[in-house]
Amino acid sequence: MTSMSRLTGSLLSLCFACSSFFSSSALAVTGKEADAKLANLIGDITMTQQNSDDYEKLQSLNDEMLKYLKTVAVQPAVMSDPLKAAAKNGLSVLTSDDKKIRCYSWDTLTGGTMHFFYSLIAYDAGNNKIKTLVLNPTGEEGDPGSTMEDLDTVKTSDGKTVYLVRDLFIGSGMSHGRTISAYVIANGKLTKYPLFQTKKRILNAITFAFGEYDDRACFELSRDKKTLKVPLIKAPPEDSPSSGIVTGKYLTYSFNGSKYVYQTK
Repeated sequence: MTSMSRLTGSLLSLCFACSSFFSSSALAVTGKEADAKLANLIGDITMTQQNSDDYEKLQSLNDEMLKYLKTVAVQPAVMSDPLKAAAKNGLSVLTSDDKKIRCYSWDTLTGGTMHFFYSLIAYDAGNNKIKTLVLNPTGEEGDPGSTMEDLDTVKTSDGKTVYLVRDLFIGSGMSHGRTISAYVIANGKLTKYPLFQTKKRILNAITFAFGEYDDRACFELSRDKKTLKVPLIKAPPEDSPSSGIVTGKYLTYSFNGSKYVYQTK
């Protein structure tokens, strides 16, 4: 190899390294920058919904926000930032106790009495990588999604960290639903985890539907996370528009170190 060839090769390697460095730097944003951008985007969504009937623009703004959030949510500076401005404007931000999972959701304001939500989870996949899992939109037309309300962390006796995500679905004034889902991070992926043992089977999530909004229609997790109470819902009359009647009674699940087990009386 001639001296000129070696010099050319060295210059090309240097240019490639510089290009990679500046490309990565250009993609990086601070938590403050991301917070401001997200706050502006969700603010634009609200303003467009209030002042215009332009559904296509509203949908476009939501898609833009989802795309931007997917891009910045994988950055450590954003993962650790409280995003106060964005949260003030309507972005739900929930962070796990160990800081390894963060849930984002917002009302797209594209519905009427039915609320449509976009949501995603950012998680520490290990090896200095943060990944995202988009929960909604799912790609299925008409899927309204749900807003995430609570995020808890439970340790199993064999050392697993299980994340409990609680969300709310709003179909109409007479149609609501709540779900609690269990997740674990395994082999660099966030996956559902079978945690709830009923009389007949083991589930990775528990869901119940109810009609008119009722403060009693909530999952109750004890402070020590040993007891989970699930509202008991009564089926409505056949001619009723309600999804279910809240009874004020609960089904009790106790944590045995491995599963939340349904307690029969």
